[in-house]
Amino acid sequence: MKYGKRPAVRPPRLATASAYAVGRLPAAPTSVAAPQLSWGMDLNDTLGDCTIAGVAHLLLAWNTDRGAKAVQPPTDDEVRRTYFALTGGPDSGLVEFDVLKAWYHTGLFGHECLGFAPVERTIPDLCETIATFGGVYLGIACPASAQQDFAAHRPWTWEPDSPTDGGHCIVGVGYTPTAMLCVSWGQLVEVTWPFLAHYLDEAWAVIGPEFAGAVDLPSLRRDLALV
Repeated sequence: MKYGKRPAVRPPRLATASAYAVGRLPAAPTSVAAPQLSWGMDLNDTLGDCTIAGVAHLLLAWNTDRGAKAVQPPTDDEVRRTYFALTGGPDSGLVEFDVLKAWYHTGLFGHECLGFAPVERTIPDLCETIATFGGVYLGIACPASAQQDFAAHRPWTWEPDSPTDGGHCIVGVGYTPTAMLCVSWGQLVEVTWPFLAHYLDEAWAVIGPEFAGAVDLPSLRRDLALV
C-alpha cells in the first residue's frame, strides 16, 4: 500500500475549529458508530494519493447525513485527474492543507467545502469533531507496523520499535472508548488511541453544507482569506 501525505502545514492565522463554534457544542457521546459502506481504494495501492482518497472517504461518510442527496463515489479516472492536477504532474504526494484549500476554493469531485480548520489532537476534540462534522481528516507519520496490522486485519497499535514508513492521510468516521474508526486503503480500520497519541501529526475539521449551522462561517472565512 502507498502513502503520500507530505509534511504538515499549520497556518498561524487560522484558529482551531472550536474557536469558530456557534455557542457551546454538546459533549460528544461515548461512541459513534462508523458508517458501513464500500469505501473504495481510490488508487492508493498504486499512487501516493492518500490525501485525495481521504476527501472521497469523507464525502462518503457524509452520506449518512445526506439522505436522498447521497454522494456518488468518484471514479478512478476522476481521482487520478484530481490528484495529478494538484501535484502538477508527478506522483509526489500532497500537503493536506493544500488539498483542503483546493476543496474550499474550487470544490473537489463536484462537492463544496464551506470551510476547514485545524483540530487539537486530543481525544475529546477528535471525538467532538467526528460527532459534530461527520468525520475528521487526519495525517499520521505511519509506522511500518500499520501495514502489518492492516494486512492481518488487526487494530493499529503503538509499536515503539517500528520505524516510520511514510506520511499517510486517514479519515476518522467513528470511535469507541478504546479506538478511532478510520478509513485507510479502502477499509475501515480500528486505530487505537495510543497509536494516535504517538503518530498523529495533524487533524482537520471540514465543514460540509450539512454542518454549516455549527460554525461561525463569516469569521472562519475571514481567517481563511488570510491563508
